[in-house]
Amino acid sequence: VWNTLNATQQAILGLLSENPKLTGVELAEKVGISKRNIESNVKKLKEKGFLVRHGSPKSGYWEISGK
Repeated sequence: VWNTLNATQQAILGLLSENPKLTGVELAEKVGISKRNIESNVKKLKEKGFLVRHGSPKSGYWEISGK
């Protein structure tokens, strides 16, 4: 089902699978796009059921769903 995602969304999931504690700023630096663009793509991933956030924005982590 990953083939329904764009390259940015696939990159986000790949990075979060390696380090689920990455922040939006860190993701933006690693992917090479703006933080706002990361936030938009993360929102879409959450809506599609690929990502779930656990904990607080500061100390939480991401879980990648098995979709």
